[in-house]
Amino acid sequence: MNLPNYDIHEDEFLKAIATRLGLSGKTWDVFLARFQDKNSNATNKDIAFYLEAELLEGTRDGSNPATILRDHLIAICDKFEAEGCDYQGSTKGKWKIAKRYLREVLYPDWVKQRRLIPLTCEQLWQELWGQATPTDKMQPILLNDKLQPVSLNPKLLGLEMGEAEIDETAPISIPLNSKIRLDINLEQAGYLLLLEKGTSGKLWCLCPSGFASEWRHSGGTVTLPLASSRHQYFKLTGSTGWEEIVAVITRNLPKLDWLPKPGEPLLQLQEGHLTGLLDYLKDDRDCQLWQMAYQVTK
Repeated sequence: MNLPNYDIHEDEFLKAIATRLGLSGKTWDVFLARFQDKNSNATNKDIAFYLEAELLEGTRDGSNPATILRDHLIAICDKFEAEGCDYQGSTKGKWKIAKRYLREVLYPDWVKQRRLIPLTCEQLWQELWGQATPTDKMQPILLNDKLQPVSLNPKLLGLEMGEAEIDETAPISIPLNSKIRLDINLEQAGYLLLLEKGTSGKLWCLCPSGFASEWRHSGGTVTLPLASSRHQYFKLTGSTGWEEIVAVITRNLPKLDWLPKPGEPLLQLQEGHLTGLLDYLKDDRDCQLWQMAYQVTK
C-alpha cells in the first residue's frame, strides 16, 4: 500500500496517537519530541536539554531533566507494549523499537481510519459488513408461481423432496431466477436502510427505493417489497453466488444526502455513498447494524 507522505501528516498523527494512549503533561511533551522524525538521531540527553524547562516545571531544585525524561519514556514504551509492540526482550533503546512500530503498524491503520487513501467499493463494503452483526431477524422468503411462500422455515429453502435430513447449520440457498421477498423483524421503531451486494458484486440500496418508498417503520416484521410498491417480489437474476444484505436501523432520520426519493430508480451504491454512511455510523451509536447472506444456486 502506497501511504501518504508521513512528513505532511506527522504532527496530526502523533497527536492522535498521544490522545489514544492517554498521554498528557510532560509525557505528552516527551512523546512528541522523542518520536518526531527530525529528532531520530538526537540522543535522549539532547531531547532532555531541548525540553529542560518543561521537564523541570514543578520539580525540586537539583532535579535531573534526563532522569525525568527517562521515566516518561519508560511509561510511553509501556503504553506501546500494551498496544501490541513486541520488544523481544530488549531493555535498551526500546523507544526505537516503539518508533518502528509507530510507523510500520499504527500509521497505516491511522491512514486507513482517516481514509487518506481512497478505498474501493468492495473494501468499503467489507468494512461495513465487518461492523454488522449476523442475525436471523432478516430472511429471504421463496415464492411459488402464485407468489405464495414456499416455506415459512428458511432452512427448507432450496431443499428437494426426499432429502433425509435437514442440516440446521447449512447456509440458505435459493435457485437462480426465483422470486423472493425479504422479511426484516425490527425490534424497535425507526428508519430502515437496506443495502445489498449482489452476486455480480454490484451494490444497491433496496430501502428506501421503488421497492420501499416508506422507510420509517413502527417495529415488528417488515416485508419488502412493501405492499404499497408496484413491485410484488425481487427476482434473482444474473449469476450464482452469494447475496449479502446489510440493514441499518436508526431511531432518528440519518443525515445522509444521497438517500433516494420515492419513485427514483434503484440506486447503485458508489464509493461516496458508502464513505458517507461509514462516517455517519462512526458518529451515531444509537443504531443497529445487521448482516445476512444467502447463496444463489443453479
